[in-house]
Amino acid sequence: MKLALDVMGFENKINEAVKAARDFVKSHDDVQIILFGNEELIKPLLKKPNEFEIVNCSEVVNMADSPLTALRKPNSSMFQAIKYVVDNKADGVLSAGSTACYVLLVYSLIKTIPGIERPAFMPYVPTSNGKGLTLLDVGANKECTGKNLYQFALMGKIYCESIRGIKQPVIGVINIGSEKEKGFAFHHEADELLRNDKSINYKGFVETRELLNGVIDIAVCDGYTGNITLKSLEGGLKTVTNCLKTQYKKPWNWLGALFSLVAIKSLKKTFDYKNNAGALVIGLNKIAVKTHGSADYQQFYSSLEMLHKSINNNVINKIKESLKHE
Repeated sequence: MKLALDVMGFENKINEAVKAARDFVKSHDDVQIILFGNEELIKPLLKKPNEFEIVNCSEVVNMADSPLTALRKPNSSMFQAIKYVVDNKADGVLSAGSTACYVLLVYSLIKTIPGIERPAFMPYVPTSNGKGLTLLDVGANKECTGKNLYQFALMGKIYCESIRGIKQPVIGVINIGSEKEKGFAFHHEADELLRNDKSINYKGFVETRELLNGVIDIAVCDGYTGNITLKSLEGGLKTVTNCLKTQYKKPWNWLGALFSLVAIKSLKKTFDYKNNAGALVIGLNKIAVKTHGSADYQQFYSSLEMLHKSINNNVINKIKESLKHE
């Protein structure tokens, strides 16, 4: 299996991506990783001259670039990494670069699966019951129709069944209330489509405060709502962790900290978003994953894991087969 890794244009050091690639290859005998970027910057980071195949790219898609600017940079690391997948020289692609540029490039170059109107960003979110939550869309589409949300639910269902091993996953639509009259027209359209599809285990509208309790397996929404939801969850959990650290540093709380240390470490590990930093761009003809613009070693590694699992489990063909029966 060959994975294309764009190591340019994100907010952290290139070495974070290279170290993650190195350790990932060590623990996955079936994987070869190709690095895309400025060869002069990448080579000094290698432990041996031929450690990785490097595709030298003379351009970089920067965070400040517009999507149209990215299209005009065919020699950028992002463009070339995606092109390798399009040309079947690699099985999947990962980037931490500009989200807007990445969306346009994968949409334009890879194209969507026939029958799917729009791709969606789909991360995994840990929950209190240990089952986890598949959330989509979290930023690929600022505005959506009810049909888009319905298709997101179908793709999320296939992913959960094939990769997470959940039979008949419970699906909900994120809304400001659980009542049927709540929300906009596209919420009601999605609600009707999902209720009429008897192959889907549909719960109805759900509020964001329910998500971490594990009441559903898949949450669907427009990309604007999803992005705010994901960042709010990540920020909230990080704040709680920092508050616990601050409290337990106080002398009168040391004894409580001592007895709670194992539980705190377990909680931090479970809800640390860096362990689940990748978002699969589901709905495309090839496998593409996007990770945070500030990605570090841990985030790159967990994103490579998502990329690897998605390819291994043949997600795209399973979606195509399912759509034939719709």
